[in-house]
Amino acid sequence: MRRLWQPQPTSDGRGKLIISRDPPGARMDAFEEDVRAAQRLLEERYGPSVRRRISEIAERLISLHMENRIKINHSIMEYVLAAHLASKGYRVELEYPLANDLVADVMAWRDGKSLIIEVETGFTSPENALDPQAYLTARAISKIARYSPHADRFSLATPAHNILQIPRTLLKPASARRPVEIQLLKSLCDQYYRTPEIAVEKLSKMRLHAIYVINVDLLEVVRLSPRRYLEKYGDLCPSLQQIRRYVEASLRRRVACEHPTT
Repeated sequence: MRRLWQPQPTSDGRGKLIISRDPPGARMDAFEEDVRAAQRLLEERYGPSVRRRISEIAERLISLHMENRIKINHSIMEYVLAAHLASKGYRVELEYPLANDLVADVMAWRDGKSLIIEVETGFTSPENALDPQAYLTARAISKIARYSPHADRFSLATPAHNILQIPRTLLKPASARRPVEIQLLKSLCDQYYRTPEIAVEKLSKMRLHAIYVINVDLLEVVRLSPRRYLEKYGDLCPSLQQIRRYVEASLRRRVACEHPTT
């Protein structure tokens, strides 16, 4: 005879007993609640043509969350972007494994061509409290250099409230980049990425095809070409002169830490 589940008393951590009337696993945590809410809104926005894919992506996100591999703020942006791409006829996968232990935030295919999109939220850790702009610039460079060889097209995505710290030289055609500029970008990356270092060859060949701006509140996605992004936000993107100053400031901080004054 199968034993029926009975409500069990639990503690709230302060000595007060609470009777839970939900079987184990029956209640959704905050992550799943947010994903399900987004799923309903996305299905309503895009209609039956991509409803099945929107549902499948939700299940994928919840599964990854149960494995402690993703967080909600980043994942919701991936979800909104994936639904947008699916509505444009792309086959989409999230957290897609690549070579060299890389994992693409969003991998998509259409008409025999592949697309990788990395979502950048603009987050910096306390470790970079004194150098957030330099760190975010190096991060943008490293993302483009490491991920763009793995697909026919590579793009970055960011929420509407963030300005990507993409060096202005990378928003121009690759043919316009000079060796001295590439070497400067490497010098900055070497401050943050040493295991492994990012090779000059990757920096020379890296490609950025588009920037996707995500408005999570309204479930809207706008695609901008690098040239258009430069026209709109170029004044807020780091120039080569600023990057040179980032490198110099980093070297000064390192010397100060290795040889503190007494």
